[in-house]
Amino acid sequence: MSVINDALEAVIGLMNATNPFASVTRGALPTGNGLVCEIGPSMTDELYFDKNTTIPLDVTLNGKHNNLKTLSDAMNNIHSALTRAKAYPSGASWQITDISNSTLPQIIGREENNEWLMASALSVKLFWRGD
Repeated sequence: MSVINDALEAVIGLMNATNPFASVTRGALPTGNGLVCEIGPSMTDELYFDKNTTIPLDVTLNGKHNNLKTLSDAMNNIHSALTRAKAYPSGASWQITDISNSTLPQIIGREENNEWLMASALSVKLFWRGD
């Protein structure tokens, strides 16, 4: 797997550790209740002579549920847990150094079957060693 995908999978693991109403997965929202996470437009923030880089990964979190409070609580709990953590995952050549809020969970719509849709974004600061 790539460093970016490894880091995203680690972030998803942190999200799932909050025990939301459904496991966070990658890709499109399911037809029923669910939570999904994916990488948004991101680019290298700093590049050093030794090829170490810092990358703020823009990570989107989208959710759907027929109960707005359940959805809102799950997404807000994820944001709180990830942005207030004091330790983050790492791999052989990467380290997550911080996670901050880009956009807090907000309602973006409601489907015809009355399921609420919410979206948010987190900035995952990734240090990638240029080994």
